[in-house]
Amino acid sequence: MITIGDFDHASSRVRAIQYIPLLENEANLLVKWIPRIPTKPKNLFSKWFIFPIKKRYLFLKRTYHLLLKKWDIIFIQKIFIPNWLLKKINKNGIPIIYDFDDAIYIVQKGQKSNELKTSQMLKAASKVIVSTHDLLPFCEKNNTKPIIITSAVDIEKIKPIKKSYNEIITIGWIGSHWTTDFLKDINVPLKNISENYNVRILVVGAKPGFQLEKLKIDSKKWSLEREADLINEMDIGIMPLPNTDFAKAKGGYKLYLYMAAGIPIIASPVGINSKIIRHGVNGFLAKDNEDWIEYLSKLIEDKLLRDKMGQSGKEIIIENYSLKVCFEKLIGITKISC
Repeated sequence: MITIGDFDHASSRVRAIQYIPLLENEANLLVKWIPRIPTKPKNLFSKWFIFPIKKRYLFLKRTYHLLLKKWDIIFIQKIFIPNWLLKKINKNGIPIIYDFDDAIYIVQKGQKSNELKTSQMLKAASKVIVSTHDLLPFCEKNNTKPIIITSAVDIEKIKPIKKSYNEIITIGWIGSHWTTDFLKDINVPLKNISENYNVRILVVGAKPGFQLEKLKIDSKKWSLEREADLINEMDIGIMPLPNTDFAKAKGGYKLYLYMAAGIPIIASPVGINSKIIRHGVNGFLAKDNEDWIEYLSKLIEDKLLRDKMGQSGKEIIIENYSLKVCFEKLIGITKISC
């Protein structure tokens, strides 16, 4: 198993690493896991000295295991492997499962070869897994028919708690440094709501120093150990997204987290969000500022509605997006590949 990052990298943890115990204990597979990037450095010494050494070591280790070891399956999560090495793996008859959950093929600054590299990965793979329907067209353009496995939530770790009545309603967002700016799209609705209701705006995992104009933000660092507790501080979960090709391909994982914790959700009707949210059942789809204000107001004013939508969301997660459900799909693919 080759992943782009370590436990602190959300995509790697969710799309691959969390399956390792199940693959070993329930499928009786022996998994050798090698991340491309080590855990993020915590200080300057680690950043400039330890981190580069670890990264170089992982590169050599990854190349050695891919080039010289005989595996039953090689599972690659999101990263690009050199084409010469892919050909060597194919020549050795080792099946590759390639998984990606973002539009990694979109050309971005300094990454003009991404489309070609993604195409090469698809061509070399025996099976391809994607997280959303919006990634299908690129795969089909490359004569690949992928299998959709959404990003799974471990409902044993993320689950509802009994909340005491609180006059202050917490509107929460969880994400990464680079997705933080999506919150700017709803600065106006959040400002309006904060002026009219007793609310707290909690953001988890935002980039350092992030603030919204004329709005008080309670920003907390993300950590795996505190993730469940931080989510359970929220009464309403939000996911604003711009209507761009890259955003459309996002996997909606933060919505799954909110739902697993029994929290009602509001999101932009972009990409998979429109499939995850059953409007008026487990949350609302907000297309503009007026919608955001209306739906936030409804949920803030009505605790019974929050509870009802939260319960519906939890039931949807158990049925469709839990770790158990997604693992059954994944193990079926590994059996086919073997």
